[in-house]
Amino acid sequence: MKNLIIFSVIILLSQNLFSQKNERIGIIDMEYILSQMDEYKLANEQLDEKMSNWKDEIELRSKYILKLKDSLDLEKPLLTKELIEDRLSEIEFEQKSLEDYTEKRFGVNGDWVVQELLLIKPIQDQVLNVVQKIAKQRKFDKIFDQSADAIVLYSEKKYDISELVLNSLLRDKKISELNLEFDDDKLNSEKEEKRKLLEEKKAEKEVEFKSRRELILKQREEKRKAYQKKRDSLLNSRQKQKN
Repeated sequence: MKNLIIFSVIILLSQNLFSQKNERIGIIDMEYILSQMDEYKLANEQLDEKMSNWKDEIELRSKYILKLKDSLDLEKPLLTKELIEDRLSEIEFEQKSLEDYTEKRFGVNGDWVVQELLLIKPIQDQVLNVVQKIAKQRKFDKIFDQSADAIVLYSEKKYDISELVLNSLLRDKKISELNLEFDDDKLNSEKEEKRKLLEEKKAEKEVEFKSRRELILKQREEKRKAYQKKRDSLLNSRQKQKN
């Protein structure tokens, strides 16, 4: 059955190619082209680094929540109902904060998607522009990407224009470097301003998160002291009655 399906596909493709025998067909391997580009390698490294940092933060927060739970389980017999509720409230707050952070970083529309668009899509678009230019210059009717979902059971090496695309990209890069004059000071200044703005926003969120946590801890400590004071007073009263 499987052989029959493959044979049928070959027949259909052969008929299609025969009916369109005057078309010029080209093949590229997008994955191979991108893997040879320094810009793509760097973009992937930057994205991997960001995602690794986010995962580390998630792991750190998860361990902190686990520590809070273990602490509550250990001290629960000694705590009042009110103090237990405070601890549970703190744990719930930390869990919700972790869920929000995880969704923000790795959700369907999370930061990883945004970063991928910012870092990688421009490079992919650059490759596609070169492919379109070559297609017009060489009068190709169709160009298939064999690393994508296009069905390419077999193609001769002469139809593969991946190296041609790579050479064109390299040539365009050299021309760009020769012809374009960059104001490095201005670029560095803009980058520094963006970096500072991001750092300020990050610091504001950290301060807000820290303040909230400190408030919870302070309230818990005040209630613990009040409970301890009440307990000591009760013990002293009982001791006096015995004497």
